[in-house]
Amino acid sequence: MGHAFACLWLGSSIPLVLMPSKSKIKTRIGMQLKTILPLVSLVLLSACVAPQGPYSTNNGVIQRAFDSIGELIGGSSANAKSNNQGGKMVAINAANVMIEGPHPTDPRWQGKLISETSLYHFFDAHPRRSPSDNWPRIAIRIDDYSETLIPPNSGIAVQYIPQMVGSTQPNIARPLECLKLTAVIWRSPKQSEKIENIVHCNTDIKMSEPTISVGGLTAYKSVMSLASASSGQVRTFGPQSPTRLLPILTDTDARLYSTGQHLFSSVFAQLGYKGPLDGDPRLWFLNLSQRPL
Repeated sequence: MGHAFACLWLGSSIPLVLMPSKSKIKTRIGMQLKTILPLVSLVLLSACVAPQGPYSTNNGVIQRAFDSIGELIGGSSANAKSNNQGGKMVAINAANVMIEGPHPTDPRWQGKLISETSLYHFFDAHPRRSPSDNWPRIAIRIDDYSETLIPPNSGIAVQYIPQMVGSTQPNIARPLECLKLTAVIWRSPKQSEKIENIVHCNTDIKMSEPTISVGGLTAYKSVMSLASASSGQVRTFGPQSPTRLLPILTDTDARLYSTGQHLFSSVFAQLGYKGPLDGDPRLWFLNLSQRPL
């Protein structure tokens, strides 16, 4: 699908998808959609104008369109607010999150920031040169995570949904949440670098980072390794990568990946990784919710 056709399809069809039923809309989300519906086409089409960076592909056009809807509903980062976590409140994929705040002092979350390691913008410095290019590559293991990232059910946490501009209801941000990681960078089949005790929290997210949409994060579940470099179902630190870059999701895996979408999006952004958009297979996870022994 060409770029122009993608833009026309977005501008004409998405409002039909969002059109509420004829029955009276009673929910807050329904009222928000009813309010913004006349503007959605214009927002979607404006997302297609001069796309840059991660939005420059057809998938990027679609991603930017949905990000624009989120900004229209909940306000953009220009309307950021503070709470007792410190930092600024922004809406990331329709969830209020505090970013650019002080890193937590809890000993559990002490460690290296991504920006303090060679992981920072790694893929920007090592772009993929061709579809067969599979070096360098990175393996990540999740060693620990905040318990609130696995809610008791898989429903939407409505208390963290951004309020409409002018609403009398307060915006409530998600609690402080962190991931602790171990990563191995493979520069060649025999040259590797292991980086342990990496901690990434919502307060480490930067305002300048691109956001990977829920659709992009979902697309990453389907990205596969090159057959010539795959270890099949075996998930190790490498150098070979497993067939699927993410493990087949258990119920708790799915909740962690969905609830923690702001953290996974930021990890990808700080590594300069655009695999959810361009299918780059050079980054994989050993695990999600199952902590290593």
